[in-house]
Amino acid sequence: MLFFFLLSVMSQETPAAASLPGPGFVKAKPFALTKNNLVTELPFLGKEYQLTFELKVTKFGTDDYQSVIHLSATGVNCCNVGDRVPAVWITKDKKFHIAAHVNGIGNYWKDVPTVLEENKWILVEISQTLVDGKYIYEILVNEESVHKIENTTPQVWGPVKVFAADDWYPSVEGQIKNLLIETKRNDFKQNQIL
Repeated sequence: MLFFFLLSVMSQETPAAASLPGPGFVKAKPFALTKNNLVTELPFLGKEYQLTFELKVTKFGTDDYQSVIHLSATGVNCCNVGDRVPAVWITKDKKFHIAAHVNGIGNYWKDVPTVLEENKWILVEISQTLVDGKYIYEILVNEESVHKIENTTPQVWGPVKVFAADDWYPSVEGQIKNLLIETKRNDFKQNQIL
């Protein structure tokens, strides 16, 4: 799997954050989630993308939603197209709440049934991939697919701000490591021409 190949490469790097050879971002070392923490700004995020990270919650909060990571092409919280491309929260019920732009809906969301535990790393992958001429949006938790749907209105977003965590919700108490944001090569080549 591409993720594990990149992890092996990332484990050899010495800087805390590094850019991928193409469009994207990698930050391997663990870092604390804090409110309004702008991690990076990407020039764009393509129609085919992958967002992968490992999350460890050290203490669950009592707020309805606690921010983990939020990618936004507008700099606005919700709920228009481009506001969440994608974004992840933890609910007070200790579950993931994940939103993205899917099928023209700027706040297409899913609550993931996986109940989280404190002080345990969990792998999250949110991707959109071109399969047989269709863009498939998919959420995986610990390499298990928990949601998959065709996105009939994929877009290239840019620039995209990456917050871990955002400014609109309290941040969950915890850390992220092995953060990978990647745009597939075809979108990169098309965007270079523009």
